[in-house]
Amino acid sequence: MLSVALSTLRVRWTSFVGTFVALCLGVGLMATAMLVIGATAGVADLAQQRWSGAPAVVVPDTGIDLADSDGQVQSVAVAQQPGLGPELVAAVARTGRVVEDHTFYAQLAGGPADQVGRGWSAAEAGGYRLASGSAPAADGQVVVGGGEAGLIGRTLPLLTADGPRRVTVTGVTDAVPFEHAVFFTDAEATRISPAVDALAAYGPADAVRRAVTEAGRGPGRAAVLTGKERATADPHHAFLLSQMDNVDTPLGLAAGVAGFVAVFVVAGTFALSIAQRRRELALLRLIGSTRRQLRRLIHAEAVLVGVLASAAGCGLGLVGAPLCRNWLVDRHIVSPDFTVPITVWALATAATIGLVTAVVGVVVSSVRAGLISPGEALREAAVERSPKGANRFRWVVGGLALAAGVVAVSGTATMQPEAGSNAAASASLVLVIVGAFVTLAGVLAGPVIRLVTGLPARFSRSGADTEDAGGAVWSTARQSALTAFRRTAATTTPVVIVVSLAGCLLGSIGTINAAQVSAVGRQLSRADWVVSPAGTPGLTRALVDQVRAVPGITAVVSTPTTVYAEEQGPSALALQAAAVDAAGLATVAELPVVSGSAADLKPGSIIVNSVWPGSPHAGDEVSTWLADGSRKSFKVAAVLQAGADSTQAYLDASAAGAGSVLPSRIIVKLTPGADRAVAASALQTAVSDLGGRISTPDEVSAAATDANQESSKNGMLMILGLSVLYALVALANTLVMTLGDRRRELAMLRLAGATRGQVLRAVATETLLCVGAGALVGAVASAISIGGSWAALRQLVGPTPAVVPWATLGELLAVCAAIGLAAAVVPAALALRGGDGRSILAGVAGEAG
Repeated sequence: MLSVALSTLRVRWTSFVGTFVALCLGVGLMATAMLVIGATAGVADLAQQRWSGAPAVVVPDTGIDLADSDGQVQSVAVAQQPGLGPELVAAVARTGRVVEDHTFYAQLAGGPADQVGRGWSAAEAGGYRLASGSAPAADGQVVVGGGEAGLIGRTLPLLTADGPRRVTVTGVTDAVPFEHAVFFTDAEATRISPAVDALAAYGPADAVRRAVTEAGRGPGRAAVLTGKERATADPHHAFLLSQMDNVDTPLGLAAGVAGFVAVFVVAGTFALSIAQRRRELALLRLIGSTRRQLRRLIHAEAVLVGVLASAAGCGLGLVGAPLCRNWLVDRHIVSPDFTVPITVWALATAATIGLVTAVVGVVVSSVRAGLISPGEALREAAVERSPKGANRFRWVVGGLALAAGVVAVSGTATMQPEAGSNAAASASLVLVIVGAFVTLAGVLAGPVIRLVTGLPARFSRSGADTEDAGGAVWSTARQSALTAFRRTAATTTPVVIVVSLAGCLLGSIGTINAAQVSAVGRQLSRADWVVSPAGTPGLTRALVDQVRAVPGITAVVSTPTTVYAEEQGPSALALQAAAVDAAGLATVAELPVVSGSAADLKPGSIIVNSVWPGSPHAGDEVSTWLADGSRKSFKVAAVLQAGADSTQAYLDASAAGAGSVLPSRIIVKLTPGADRAVAASALQTAVSDLGGRISTPDEVSAAATDANQESSKNGMLMILGLSVLYALVALANTLVMTLGDRRRELAMLRLAGATRGQVLRAVATETLLCVGAGALVGAVASAISIGGSWAALRQLVGPTPAVVPWATLGELLAVCAAIGLAAAVVPAALALRGGDGRSILAGVAGEAG
């Protein structure tokens, strides 16, 4: 069968071009994604990082210890690690030289938001080199990491957590890839931030470990890191891991969605190819081929196409990986020094997936080919018969998938609406719904065309009495679309993929983003102003104090923190929380309270939402761990409905502790009787030169909209881009593949008296009918997905818009129509160049002979 498969590919190569291109693009995308994902694996292991010059690093390692039913203890590291205790520092110092690290917020005017202050002695461990000038020798003197020599001798404003100060630059260092630092004298760094955040130890590593083990028992636990483990003590390491996750997740989804689409494209292309070759396959049966041999033939063709396409796709991936890297850099998703090396495993994996996709895509087609009987070579009529067996298969599989999708969407909206705000969960439901409608596209196309064209068809029939040429063209196109089942199904399916995939993904994600914006707007509906950071990582204590001192306002400071709730298992569930000024929270913020009252929040109480383990009620006691690992019990003041807002708990700032995290916002409300203009002016004065910005609630919501849209746009472009291109290639390929079958039809129309222009208009109309039917089916899929997301989110945040990407869908539909018309009309026009109907039929007969 291999020789027969090779002969088939050589003679009927046009039937496999679409499959080859689709698989080639699919493997190319997967190779590109895997090459980039593979490159992200080693990004966090930089050769130069904060502690690369120290043999060992001692860091705090405080965690929450939980014992399971077998008595096994597991520890969960807390988010806000305390400093190393003086006893431990002294014990490690006895093993050899040590350098204390004190890291704190320090940002020069115009400096990057992630700039930090440190003691000068710690610079040695990071490989810093003094490029010019001298080390700091007194209070108020600094060395700027990566600074320009022109800064030396200048006195500059500098912002710290306590407020502004002025410093004199005495030196600058070469730039390093892992941080932007401002170095103070060790003494001044210790006064600004007394906690010892880490300890560079230069003594024997074993001795250091023994000292830490003996002195680090109890609450002040510590860990000794050596070798590659030292990188985990660098905050830049965690940032890189997060950044790479933002690359890996959408690229992985893009590869998955592309594979999902490729299976349908390959399946549709092979199904159409087998339908066109039905008599050939029946002849093989007639001369003695078994059903098993026919199935082996189809699989052999798929393997051959898969091998060739996978090889070409790997070459495409080698070209696409640098382009993808440049795209990521241009959108500031990765840093400019990010590189993508060539890895054999990534290419081999992509090629294997492509080959498997080709084989999986022809499973149903091979079964159908095996069912062909020998007699069909003699008795098959020229008129296409309805594929009843295939239709039953589509109804069963597609119907089950659609039912599962509708049940999942309905269940999410009614019983677990908080899942509707999860983009990953929404994407999984989208694929189920899209898969269902793509499977049903072939059987829904005819009824949709019949329904939509019913009224125009009646008009065209009445016009036929007056020999209306336009009516004849319309009727011919409509009947051709309704009777050419396989061609209509194969043309409609790619359009369904394009419209439903784009509509479901973009609509669901857009609806989630809109709900998040609605949640922000609802929460700030009582506020008059919001003070936010302006080019800084947070708000300084000096700014907070000045805002609180403004008369005529109620100001509630919000600081992000983490609380840990014990789950059954046991395990600790980390929840995002906000430490706030409890007394004014209910005044300035509108929270979705289910039970209790936000006004009851005070020291010793907490507000939780419905995702809290155990589903507590207002008045219950809950035990939790704070960000520093301390355990406290709180009375539940109120329970909130879980929604699109990321904050899952509120507690009084005095209970959360001061910590090193800067406040993220101040919500301000004008007190009754106060002068708005005076208060606004006083607020502006309070935040002036302190890194703050005053905005209205509407401006904050608009900023959230812009941020969400930009983030979603980048992710969706990665996920949707090539998948939509697949479908468009499949659409063009389908129409070109059917040209051979249509030449006889076109000739018969010419013999019946139709002009060349009328025939071409009929072909164009039929194509547009198929594209329109696919768009309507895809629109129904989009409506189910977007409606489900909207229904779930409406329960969480109240009134919120359902976002339908009309502009994008319109553009994609126009592209589908343009490609469909070009792929159908241009080949038909070339086929009609042969002259009248008799000469075209003679050409067809000659080719057949």
